[in-house]
Amino acid sequence: MELGNNMPIYNFRDSDTGDEFEKIMTMAELDEYLETNPNVDQLINYGANVVHERGTNLKVDDGFREVTSKIKDTYKINAIKDY
Repeated sequence: MELGNNMPIYNFRDSDTGDEFEKIMTMAELDEYLETNPNVDQLINYGANVVHERGTNLKVDDGFREVTSKIKDTYKINAIKDY
C-alpha cells in the first residue's frame, strides 16, 4: 500500500469471510469496485475526535468576547460563559 498520493483510504468488510481491509482508490474506482464485488461492504470511517489538552476550552477571538459581553449586559444572563 503506497501512502502519500492524496487519494482516500476506504475501509471494507468481506461479508463472506468477515475480513476487514483498506484500499486506496479514487471515488470513481470505488463505485466500480463495489459494483464488481457484491460481497464487499464499505465501512464508514469516522475521523478521530481531537480534543484540546485542556478539554473543550477553545480559544476565541476578541470579537466573540465583545459580543458575549454585550449579550450578558443586555439580558443579565449569568449562564453565558466568560472567555
